[in-house]
Amino acid sequence: MSSIDDKALRAGLRTLAAPLFDALTAHCAPGQAPFPLGPNPRLASYYTQRTHTTMDFDDFLAPSCLDADGFGARLAAHWRAHGHPELAAHAPQVAEAARALHALYVAARPQAELSPYVYQMF
Repeated sequence: MSSIDDKALRAGLRTLAAPLFDALTAHCAPGQAPFPLGPNPRLASYYTQRTHTTMDFDDFLAPSCLDADGFGARLAAHWRAHGHPELAAHAPQVAEAARALHALYVAARPQAELSPYVYQMF
């Protein structure tokens, strides 16, 4: 059983996400999507053709996620580079949420060492 209070966590995520969606949709015309729904050859996006399609160990070591402050700075820079300065203003709150979620994750981890006979995935 998890020791993380799911109800409080969901409320906190809603509190964090609502201003981001409000900022993202504030300047949209009626019927305009605030984020890409298909390929855009002018922008790097989820829809670009990947050079490799399988994950390597290094893919899990994104430098933007080594610490919350670095994550916030890189996220703000990414949003500014993609024309969303209104989102960049929220990057410190997202970084603080990442820090808080990491603290919850660390607190919920079992403190006892695993038996050498148990396979550990993460």
